[in-house]
Amino acid sequence: MGRSSAHEVAGAGEQSVEAQKAGAGRYLLKALNRSDLTLVMETGRLATYQNREHLLKEGAPADGIHIILSGIVESTHAGTQGRELMLSTWETGDFVGAPYILGDHRHSWSARALGKVEALHLDQDAIRRLIAQSPSFAVALIECLGFKGETYSMLAQTLAGQKAAERLILLLVKLCENAAQDESGPISLGRITQANLARMIGATRQSISLILNRLQDDGIIATGPTKMVVNDLAALRREVAD
Repeated sequence: MGRSSAHEVAGAGEQSVEAQKAGAGRYLLKALNRSDLTLVMETGRLATYQNREHLLKEGAPADGIHIILSGIVESTHAGTQGRELMLSTWETGDFVGAPYILGDHRHSWSARALGKVEALHLDQDAIRRLIAQSPSFAVALIECLGFKGETYSMLAQTLAGQKAAERLILLLVKLCENAAQDESGPISLGRITQANLARMIGATRQSISLILNRLQDDGIIATGPTKMVVNDLAALRREVAD
């Protein structure tokens, strides 16, 4: 991997305390000070993944985590009859490899690159050393695992909904909350497609298109080929209540 991405991530250690707190709970590296961040970067192994290349595969023996330094990664699960269910997408600052980051286990789902991805791999031995050497890293790791647990709990609740519209709106609300932006204004959900949304809630792309068109006509969202913006999160939440 080129040095630029690693340098940019290392620069996160120069952020203010307020900026670090804003990322705590989701972004592992953002919660660390400069010395702890340098330690993590020196302990891990830098790797580059091309489009559709797997960082980890469902059923394979697990060995640590992969912290995303640049790019987007999707988590998927092989469902019944060969159908693939998309669980979530992860961006720069997130990591994949949870929930069992230590111990003898196999991955419950896969993670693969969407486009080019640069990541820092921390194997189990590296994680154990960092936990022993850096209490800040240990706390940040626990907070990140809590965030991931909440995300997958939300997915389970979403899939339990009876109607596709309800499942989709619940998912969009949670994606907005995870975006960590000011809820008083428009919230960009970044690179997201109708096909991905359909895979995340177990619906057809056609049904997703109809629901999104209605929300767009009401001014609640604005959609593009690979981007979605929620203009009114409060109105979206009211859709759930109604």
